[in-house]
Amino acid sequence: MADMLGIDARRAAAPVGELASEGLVERRRRRLPARKEIYVLTEGGRAALSRWREEVLRNVEKAAELRRRGREEEAKALLRPVIHILPTLLMLGVLDLSLFDAAVGKLEPEAEAAQNEAAADEPPDKTNP
Repeated sequence: MADMLGIDARRAAAPVGELASEGLVERRRRRLPARKEIYVLTEGGRAALSRWREEVLRNVEKAAELRRRGREEEAKALLRPVIHILPTLLMLGVLDLSLFDAAVGKLEPEAEAAQNEAAADEPPDKTNP
């Protein structure tokens, strides 16, 4: 989790502890050979993640509509809390490219950097030499 968030593992302890106290993740002991503790989503954690995804998609759709109506600043404000994760959701197939483009338009610098980094990690398209 720390790697995903780009933070030191010691700094990940508090957020993981909070997720555990809310019943969203639980600690399990891995079996041999690594014998490390891992955290997995609980049923409640999976439900919360699903609700979050739905909320993000609704906000992206709303932002796209706002941009179509010329209300750029409102669209940006709506997406500001999740703009950094949108390129990842696009890469995972959670967001459609046309919806992404309609909602985001010109990417903020940090989101553009994340999108470029994600694209660099993708394997080359073998169907189009």
